[in-house]
This record gives sequence, C-alpha cells and structure tokens, in this order.
Amino acid sequence: MLPRSTTARPRQRSGPLSRILALALLPALLMPPLVVTLEPGAARAEDRKGAEKAPGEKTPGEKTDDEKANGERTGGERRADDVQGFDPQRSVTRHSLPLSGGPLAYTATAEFLPLRDGAREELAARIFTVTYTADPAGPGGGEERARRPVTFVFNGGPGAASAYMHLGAAGPVAVAFGPNGTLPPPPARLVDNPDSWLAFTDLVFIDPVGTGFSRAVKPDETERRFWSVDGDTRSMAEIVRLWLTRNGRWSSPTFLAGESYGGFRIAKMAEELIDQVGLAVNGLILVSPVVDFAAIDEDGILGPAWKLPAMAAAAAALGRAPGTPGQAAEAAESFALGPYLTGLAGLDYGRLDSGQDVFAAVARLTGLPVEIVRRQRGRVPMGVFTRELLRDQGRILSIYDGTFTAPDPDPGAARIPFDPFLKGTVPTYTTAFAAYVHDALGLRTDTPYRLLSDRVNRGWEWPRMSVPSAVDALQTALTLQPALRVLIAHGRTDLITPYMASRWVVSRLELPPGERGRVAVTVHPGGHMMYTRAEGRAGLAADARALIEAALAGR
Repeated sequence: MLPRSTTARPRQRSGPLSRILALALLPALLMPPLVVTLEPGAARAEDRKGAEKAPGEKTPGEKTDDEKANGERTGGERRADDVQGFDPQRSVTRHSLPLSGGPLAYTATAEFLPLRDGAREELAARIFTVTYTADPAGPGGGEERARRPVTFVFNGGPGAASAYMHLGAAGPVAVAFGPNGTLPPPPARLVDNPDSWLAFTDLVFIDPVGTGFSRAVKPDETERRFWSVDGDTRSMAEIVRLWLTRNGRWSSPTFLAGESYGGFRIAKMAEELIDQVGLAVNGLILVSPVVDFAAIDEDGILGPAWKLPAMAAAAAALGRAPGTPGQAAEAAESFALGPYLTGLAGLDYGRLDSGQDVFAAVARLTGLPVEIVRRQRGRVPMGVFTRELLRDQGRILSIYDGTFTAPDPDPGAARIPFDPFLKGTVPTYTTAFAAYVHDALGLRTDTPYRLLSDRVNRGWEWPRMSVPSAVDALQTALTLQPALRVLIAHGRTDLITPYMASRWVVSRLELPPGERGRVAVTVHPGGHMMYTRAEGRAGLAADARALIEAALAGR
C-alpha cells in the first residue's frame, strides 16, 4: 500500500515517510534464532589463549574488573548508573581488519548507555551502542587517540536500528550481497569490509529508543517522549555528549553520519549540539537523506520533477529507456528543470491534449506507456512506476532501488503490498547482526533485536502544523560553525529520496560563492542503500574519507 502523497498534513499524527514505511514497508519484525556464517578472517578476534587481554576486555560471560568491583572505576569512583543498578553489559573485544595498507588492529566495545530525562534526571532508557576504536600504533596512545576523529552513526526510519550502516557501509565487517546488490541467500555471510570507515575514523553506532536492543525502562510510559523529531534529536545529542565524556574524547574531531531519516536527524542534531551541549561538529555525512519533506511531495510539482531522473535511470538500467542509467538521468534532469516544470504548471486538466508533448516526453524517459502518463496528468507516482514498468513480465520494482525487481505478489491489487527489497533485507540484517553481536562481540542478551520497529514508526509524533524540514537547522549549523563540511551522498536509482531533491535544497542554502564547496552532493550507482553494491560502498567510503580529510585539513 503506497500512498500517493508523501507530505505531512496538519493535525495528522503520522508523517510523510512515516506513512510510507508504516503502511507499506515495515513488516512484522523477525527475530528467529538463526546464525550466520562468518567468512574466514571476518570479524576475527585475537586468540586469547595465553595472550594478554586489553584493559577492560573480557571473554564472553566473563565479568570485567569494574563489574567484579560492583561498578567501581579506577581510583574507587563509582558510576552513578551502577549505584542505581544500571548494568551496561559492556563487552570489549580485540580484532584485526586486513586492509590494502596492512592489518588494522582495533577494539570493539558493545554496551548500553543510560539515557536520563526529566527534571530529576531519572533513568528513562538503555541505549545500545557499538564502538570501534583503532588501537594506537605507538607508545603515545592517549595523544594519538585524542587526535583521531570519531564519527557517530545512525540509520533512519524513523524506527530503524543502525545495523544497515553498521553491516552495510561503514563497519569493519559487511554482509556479502549478491552481484548488483541482490539479496543473499540465508544465512547471510559476513566478510571483512575493505571499505570500512574505521581506516580513517573511530566509529560509534547508536540505536535510538525502541530500535535494535535499545529500550525504554518503562516502555508504555516513557518511550513516546523520544518518538518525535525534537525528542529524538535531544536524546541522541545527549548520548553523543555522554559518550564523549565517558571516553575522554572531547578533544577529538567529531562527525555525525546518518542514512535516510538519519540524515534529517543529524542535521537537527548539529544545531542541538551547538545550542544545548556546546559542541560544534566538524562534519555531517548524510546518506540518501530527506532534508526537506516538501521536496519529495508527489502531490506538488517539484516532487515529481526531482524523482523523474531516478525513474529514467532505473528504466534505462532495465532496458525500457534509451542510453545508460547515467545518460538517461542526465537527459531527465534537463527536461525536469525546464519543459517538465513549466508543462505541469501550465497544464489545463480540461484540455489535456495541450499537454501531449509533455506526456510523450515523460513516457520516453520512464519507459511507461503514454496512456498511463496521461492518466496521471504527467506526475507519475513512484507506486505507479514500480508497478507498471515491468507489468508485462509480472514483476515489480523496489522504491529503494528501481533496478531491483521481484515477482508481483498480487497483480490484481490496487497497490504493491510491500517493498520487495526493504522487506527482504529485514531477515538478512537481523540474523546477521544478532549472530555477529553474539559470536564476535561477545554480548549476551535475550532482548529481541528490532531492525525496523513498526511500533516506533507508527507511534512517531510529527509536527502538526508544518511539513518536516531540517533546512533551517542545517543552515544554522553552517552559519555558526564556519569550518563545517557537509556531504550528501545518493544512489542514482533511489526513488524514495531522489538525489535531485537534495541538489535543490543545497542550491538554496545561504552560503557565499567562496564557501559553497563546504556542501557537496554526490551520486553513485545503486539505490537508497547503494552500499549493497561493492562499487557503491567503495564510492561512499571515498566520499566520507574526503570529507573528513578536508575538515581536518582546516584545523
């Protein structure tokens, strides 16, 4: 069920992307007790037999010195969390990642952090995080660690855990997808990630309240205060502050990365961290984001225009439009920014023949019959495109990657009942992450892992009187932090958050001509999760490295 509109309406509880995911894409969360196969060498921990353990390291099931001392820190200082019975369930393990420049030794820490809220700062939630830090190469470890950047990574939804970016793009291991990003057969294999961002930044993956293993202490009473744009922004900014404090990393360059709604989240967090924490981040990495929901509204004129190049690229990749995907997208860009917008604006619904040239051009670009384009008055919803392009083959497309196809499960239904790619990734990433945390990171928990939480998504409180937008927050952060760098990376055939929408948003940021290079929009082969393809993952990693290096060069 793909609703035609993607715009938040006043006085409606559910919002734009929320409605799409909640009604059509988020399946009931699966948490079967399956295992994954670790490729030889992937996520391997150092042999502990006779080896000296790192400070704080423990083998699965073993208590650390802190835990044995009932929560005491070195020097006898007790954590306030421990006094109140909070158990971080911290597990520290050591690993090695083979890279082209030589092996990278690193430490992984899986733990829960306390999220406090209210005037009395009572414990409200347990936030699950996984941290990866490169082990110092020389004796000056503390100084080296302080200079090394740290990046906090989120996924979107709302209601998604960070496993997508964790095991897909940035972490030291990755799910091995098939050729061209096709879904792997179960159980998924994990392999060493040659494009891991750990090569150039420490990483902290964070699951918001209600996602992954993160839970509110009193679910029915406290969780919904975090399920809103502002509540989510405040709580995740607090976790960043707490992590920096506990790990002594306030002097480290700090970056935020987020995919999809996670990109929206980190743009808001950048302003929140300045206002409430006193932290100005060095850079933002937005992966397939929606920065302004109005830009993807299919009921307007701009939304269909920005999605047209992605549709054209997908049609070309599937042999339904001329040229390569890149050539088709470029041709659609020129048309969308000119004749298409003026044609839609001037279309008289009582004289549809006057729009025949526009209808025919859209049909050529998208590969759809001109009758369908005319019926849609030139504005082809993504649900229609994904349903109709390969109807003659009995196949549907994914809105997350227009080149991914699957058998149509119900050809007679008015709408596609679910997205074949997104729903297919749920067991892939859920079982892979559950096994990885248990086998490689040594965390033991009976809590179900919620990769995509329908409960969070449906319970999200959107702004009631306005369309959600992070443009003002992004503009504020760019203004207050003159050295801030921003990367916005997209997949060319992503139909749900098209790259043209981000280009349009960026073109309207108030930056002087000499500073416009602080914000870059890049486009890669693939869809919303372009990193499921080796080429897209490598390109995204190169973009992230370039942004971090550019930000550090100005220090």
